[in-house]
Amino acid sequence: MAIVNPVDVAPVWIRPVVAVVGGVVALAALLAAVRLPVLDTVAWAESVAVAGSAVVLVAVTWWLAGRARVPDRRVVLRSGLGSGLLLGLLWVAEIGFNNLTPHTVSTAAARGVLDNVTWAVVGILTLVVAAAITARTRRWRSGLRAGVWSGVGSGLGAALGGAILLAFLRAFVEDDPLMRAEWQQRGMDVALPAYVSRETMAGVGGHLWVLGVGQGAVLGLIASLLTIAASRARAAARPAAETGNGA
Repeated sequence: MAIVNPVDVAPVWIRPVVAVVGGVVALAALLAAVRLPVLDTVAWAESVAVAGSAVVLVAVTWWLAGRARVPDRRVVLRSGLGSGLLLGLLWVAEIGFNNLTPHTVSTAAARGVLDNVTWAVVGILTLVVAAAITARTRRWRSGLRAGVWSGVGSGLGAALGGAILLAFLRAFVEDDPLMRAEWQQRGMDVALPAYVSRETMAGVGGHLWVLGVGQGAVLGLIASLLTIAASRARAAARPAAETGNGA
């Protein structure tokens, strides 16, 4: 009978939470296309792509969480994906401020500051999580995986906010004077609802893959390699210091 080390078992909440979040993202993305008042193949294609991406991430997470003999699986998933989902809530708050608050409050300047601050916080905390896991496990690959999982969580959270916004609160986006001005400058060849759907769903996909998975992987790799390098430098300097003290 196989003996499973409980330390390496994935946290029980990983699969159901990711399945629920990813499932809602997929359904909201498709519902946004269904509720579009005009027929637009580009908007439909983007919605299907986002929905499919969410389903793929859920499937991959489900599989990876159950693999055997994965070093540091529990701590990597708990810290990486857990922190990522919390960062996803930060993206949801940013999306809500930009689109649901009075236009006198969510001005272009205010949005710019909030966007940059949110992005910086997400990036810094992803670096910190990846570095902490690397230092704890002494494996750079574990730090990299923690960064990737943090990106998956934050990307899914951001996608959740954007997809729900487009599926149920499209009117707020269409009434946004900044969006209308952009449409008048760049998108008058398509109807406003179609332009809003295209731009918003493209942002959802970008948050999911670029600012989510991609950024998490890059930052996880940087943090883990720097942490290992610093650890080795300290280890190399220690014997020299001890020799000098002995002399």
